[in-house]
Amino acid sequence: MKKDFASGLELQKKGFINKENSIKIRPLLIKNIWGLINRYIMAKFSGYPLTRWKGDRLMILKEDFSYVDKTGKEWLALKGGVINGATIPRKLWSLIGSPFIGLYRRASVVHDYFVGEGDNPNVTYEERRKADKMFFRACRTDGCSWRFAAMLYIGVSIGSWSSRNELKHSLFDENLKSLTVDEDMLIESKFKEITAKAGMIISEAESFESLESLVEEEISF
Repeated sequence: MKKDFASGLELQKKGFINKENSIKIRPLLIKNIWGLINRYIMAKFSGYPLTRWKGDRLMILKEDFSYVDKTGKEWLALKGGVINGATIPRKLWSLIGSPFIGLYRRASVVHDYFVGEGDNPNVTYEERRKADKMFFRACRTDGCSWRFAAMLYIGVSIGSWSSRNELKHSLFDENLKSLTVDEDMLIESKFKEITAKAGMIISEAESFESLESLVEEEISF
């Protein structure tokens, strides 16, 4: 947030903002300020998750934990919920980072709960995709850069893609179903393919609508 305000002051010092063009720039400033309000004030977490380990890979929520998005919707992960960090496929952890550390760990907890990784295997694909979009916004709320949040969004989207029962069957015809599929290889390949196609959106446009549209096209069967 400091960087955004500092950029405006720097432009003023260099003469890019003056009485003649301030009227043109003012709507942009209002848009940026409103975006900051949405990100830092309206959207928020309830605090920090309190968990305990169950075995080597599972964590149990010891109390309720929630995220309220900028529309006011509360994503409530209930006490006793099981989370495992696998909403970003483990194969991608070496490329993106572990969900148990870093800026997106709180977003990961809520996302895990709503995509049913630990205790709701019957969650629908549509419900997963709604949670994926929430995850992007939660990552931004917690301070992830736009670029990093976009990469994380692609990661969880591939997690939803790979969760579908049709995944393996869509890749082979009826005569080849007996062949084994290296799912880790498919996941990594898909991630690299989408991030390459989304390069301009991630590095320059920073449009979530454009990113969402591209990702949906790439993971649709």
